[in-house]
Amino acid sequence: MLKSLPFWGKIAYGGGAAGWTLLERVILTWLFYFYITSPIEGVEALLGPMAFGLIMFGGRVVDAIADPLVARFSDNFSSRLGRRMPFMLVGGIIYAAAFLALFYPPVAEQSAWNSVHLVFFLGLFYFMFTAYVCPYLALLPELARTKSDRVDLSTSKAVFTMLGAGVAMLGSSILLGYTDFHTMIWIMALIALIFLYIPALIKEKDYAEAQPADMGLLDAVKTTFQNRPFRIYLVGSMALWFGFNIISLNLPLYVTELLGRPEEDMAVMFAAWGTAVVAFFLINLLAKKWGLKFVMLIAMIVFVVSLPLLYFMVEPFWNIPPTVLWFFSMGLAGFSIAGVLIVPDAIVATISDMEEKITGQRREAMYYGVQGFFLKLTIGISTIVTGGLVEFFGRPLGVQLTGPAAALIILLGAIFFLRYPEQEVMQASEEIQSSLE
Repeated sequence: MLKSLPFWGKIAYGGGAAGWTLLERVILTWLFYFYITSPIEGVEALLGPMAFGLIMFGGRVVDAIADPLVARFSDNFSSRLGRRMPFMLVGGIIYAAAFLALFYPPVAEQSAWNSVHLVFFLGLFYFMFTAYVCPYLALLPELARTKSDRVDLSTSKAVFTMLGAGVAMLGSSILLGYTDFHTMIWIMALIALIFLYIPALIKEKDYAEAQPADMGLLDAVKTTFQNRPFRIYLVGSMALWFGFNIISLNLPLYVTELLGRPEEDMAVMFAAWGTAVVAFFLINLLAKKWGLKFVMLIAMIVFVVSLPLLYFMVEPFWNIPPTVLWFFSMGLAGFSIAGVLIVPDAIVATISDMEEKITGQRREAMYYGVQGFFLKLTIGISTIVTGGLVEFFGRPLGVQLTGPAAALIILLGAIFFLRYPEQEVMQASEEIQSSLE
């Protein structure tokens, strides 16, 4: 009989999210800035904004393609350590190494070699990101088998995700006040490595039913799309992540270009997202009481209200100073950010239970893999949208327009997500979990 994951196990599982989030957030926060507004002394830029956006999209395509591939191998894998943990153990160290390489371009000026370097190591970075994160996410529905435990585990993951994001954004900007850019990058990588290997404290086979599936890649992907609630959820999730990635990617430009503050003030301005910490516990309670669909819709609506305010950050709006408007807008968005970090993974964990009814197999990784495929493409598109807005409208107008553009996409996604049949999903999940006990 499988053991129930204890409290320390939920904490240990969440720790891994801090590691991969830290590296990803540093990439999203500083890589764009590093290449188009080089912090290297005497270098104006390493790449143009549009070129960077296209290469970033290419990296996300590699990442997206890797998701179903890694998911299939993880679902069908068998070892004495389980189906998921071996991928995480191998992937973590290579992931961190690729991260470091991205910030060492071969030429200290705009050059085609920098493009080649970025294409290769961005592809490797995102492939190894998937090799770690897809099996990591697939552990969630296996370690936690009830709605309450899954919300708890998603909350633990979300808290550590926010911790990783905080270290990436606050820590990196604080370090830049005391050391050079590359030293900051090395410190971030070492901290991330520690967190990446905390989940290894959990003995997977003690808590998860590690029976390998036997379905081929194409059949596995096709069958996943036969799950109608998953298709509906996927559209809403893609819209939500589109908005979140846009504000994450542009955070340094919001602070420096719109608010006119130095890089070191990133830490102070990022503090506006501190409301997400309080929202974690509120969302945990609301999700258990009112359901995951309700919370996700509220998160989307709050984004739709708060993100357009970014357009008015250049000068006082209705006599409200831009800095005050920033803290109001981003403080409000903190609820949505907490929702992004908790709700989608808990929904997929529940939807993946329906696979037992469709095929009689447990293929949690493929659901996260297919979701990852489309989310990575969405994030890549959001990067192109950002690069295109900055390229064609210039600064600061192009940066200002990112907020309204993101809000429009999220609004359309929320309208579609209203069709999500939560009661049908929960009923099927409860039936499946009862049969496993």
